[in-house]
Amino acid sequence: MNIQQKINKLLYALSKKDKLYKVNSFKFYSKSSNKYCIKYQILKRELIPIDTDLDLEDGEIEYKEKYKVIYESYNKVDLLKYLIEEYRQGSEADE
Repeated sequence: MNIQQKINKLLYALSKKDKLYKVNSFKFYSKSSNKYCIKYQILKRELIPIDTDLDLEDGEIEYKEKYKVIYESYNKVDLLKYLIEEYRQGSEADE
């Protein structure tokens, strides 16, 4: 099993715990190393309540999704380690 498959499985497992993440990647040219590099970002979903009329008929609060960058890395192994720690923190809180 390669690293990308493990990252995908961790993202799926975290989504089952209502922790939604996105992974973005950007390619850029590095003049110092004379090659293209990839930068990875992990974005975490946050639900922000929308300010609407206080007299809601059904009493439900509407939320808007917003993703915030919480981690940046230049290799997938560090990305995998971060996601493992996020998964472990959720598991320890459940016990």
